[in-house]
Amino acid sequence: MANSNFDTYNGTPLVPTPPNLPVPPQSYSSDFENHIFNALRLYFNQLNNFAQATQTPSTGTTAQRPKVALQIGRFYFDQTLGYPIWWSGSKWVNSSGTAV
Repeated sequence: MANSNFDTYNGTPLVPTPPNLPVPPQSYSSDFENHIFNALRLYFNQLNNFAQATQTPSTGTTAQRPKVALQIGRFYFDQTLGYPIWWSGSKWVNSSGTAV
Protein backbone atom coordinates (compact mmCIF):
# COMPACT_ATOMS: atom_id res chain seq x y z
CA MET A 1 0.00 0.00 0.00
CA ALA A 2 1.37 3.38 -0.96
CA ASN A 3 2.11 5.94 1.69
CA SER A 4 0.49 9.16 0.48
CA ASN A 5 3.15 11.28 2.19
CA PHE A 6 5.97 9.87 0.06
CA ASP A 7 4.53 8.09 -3.00
CA THR A 8 2.27 10.82 -4.35
CA TYR A 9 2.36 14.52 -4.96
CA ASN A 10 -0.99 16.28 -4.89
CA GLY A 11 -2.64 12.92 -5.62
CA THR A 12 -0.34 12.11 -8.56
CA PRO A 13 1.63 8.87 -8.10
CA LEU A 14 5.40 9.29 -8.18
CA VAL A 15 7.19 6.89 -10.50
CA PRO A 16 9.38 5.23 -9.50
CA THR A 17 8.29 4.91 -5.91
CA PRO A 18 10.91 6.37 -3.52
CA PRO A 19 12.82 3.71 -1.60
CA ASN A 20 12.11 2.92 2.01
CA LEU A 21 14.98 4.73 3.67
CA PRO A 22 16.03 3.80 7.20
CA VAL A 23 14.84 6.12 9.90
CA PRO A 24 17.74 7.53 11.93
CA PRO A 25 17.51 6.92 15.66
CA GLN A 26 16.23 9.77 17.78
CA SER A 27 19.19 9.49 20.16
CA TYR A 28 22.47 7.64 20.00
CA SER A 29 23.61 5.48 22.87
CA SER A 30 26.85 6.28 24.64
CA ASP A 31 28.29 2.95 23.41
CA PHE A 32 27.71 3.98 19.81
CA GLU A 33 29.24 7.41 20.43
CA ASN A 34 32.27 5.82 22.11
CA HIS A 35 32.68 3.47 19.17
CA ILE A 36 32.63 6.36 16.69
CA PHE A 37 35.04 8.47 18.77
CA ASN A 38 37.46 5.55 19.16
CA ALA A 39 37.37 4.87 15.42
CA LEU A 40 38.05 8.54 14.67
CA ARG A 41 40.82 8.68 17.27
CA LEU A 42 42.48 5.61 15.72
CA TYR A 43 42.16 7.05 12.21
CA PHE A 44 43.71 10.40 13.10
CA ASN A 45 46.49 8.77 15.15
CA GLN A 46 47.38 6.60 12.16
CA LEU A 47 47.28 9.62 9.87
CA ASN A 48 49.54 11.56 12.24
CA ASN A 49 51.98 8.64 12.51
CA PHE A 50 52.14 8.35 8.71
CA ALA A 51 52.75 12.09 8.33
CA GLN A 52 55.58 12.03 10.85
CA ALA A 53 57.16 8.93 9.30
CA THR A 54 57.19 10.38 5.79
CA GLN A 55 58.16 13.93 6.70
CA THR A 56 61.50 15.08 5.34
CA PRO A 57 63.58 17.37 7.56
CA SER A 58 63.36 21.10 6.96
CA THR A 59 66.84 21.82 8.28
CA GLY A 60 70.29 20.29 7.97
CA THR A 61 73.64 20.60 6.21
CA THR A 62 74.15 21.05 2.47
CA ALA A 63 74.91 17.33 2.14
CA GLN A 64 71.64 16.45 3.92
CA ARG A 65 69.36 18.40 1.57
CA PRO A 66 66.29 16.42 0.48
CA LYS A 67 66.73 14.87 -2.96
CA VAL A 68 63.42 13.08 -3.65
CA ALA A 69 59.74 14.04 -3.71
CA LEU A 70 60.53 17.75 -3.87
CA GLN A 71 57.74 20.20 -4.61
CA ILE A 72 58.31 23.68 -6.00
CA GLY A 73 58.62 26.12 -3.11
CA ARG A 74 59.89 23.48 -0.66
CA PHE A 75 61.67 25.29 2.21
CA TYR A 76 64.97 24.08 3.70
CA PHE A 77 67.29 25.83 6.17
CA ASP A 78 70.83 25.01 5.09
CA GLN A 79 72.98 25.04 8.24
CA THR A 80 76.20 24.96 6.20
CA LEU A 81 75.23 28.17 4.38
CA GLY A 82 73.45 29.65 7.40
CA TYR A 83 70.29 30.78 5.59
CA PRO A 84 67.04 29.38 4.15
CA ILE A 85 66.80 28.08 0.60
CA TRP A 86 63.91 26.93 -1.63
CA TRP A 87 63.44 24.31 -4.33
CA SER A 88 62.72 25.99 -7.69
CA GLY A 89 61.71 22.83 -9.49
CA SER A 90 65.19 22.15 -10.86
CA LYS A 91 67.62 23.51 -8.25
CA TRP A 92 67.92 24.93 -4.73
CA VAL A 93 67.93 28.74 -4.70
CA ASN A 94 68.35 31.46 -2.09
CA SER A 95 65.93 34.33 -1.54
CA SER A 96 67.35 36.28 -4.48
CA GLY A 97 66.89 33.32 -6.86
CA THR A 98 70.59 32.45 -7.11
CA ALA A 99 71.35 28.74 -7.30
CA VAL A 100 73.10 27.40 -4.19
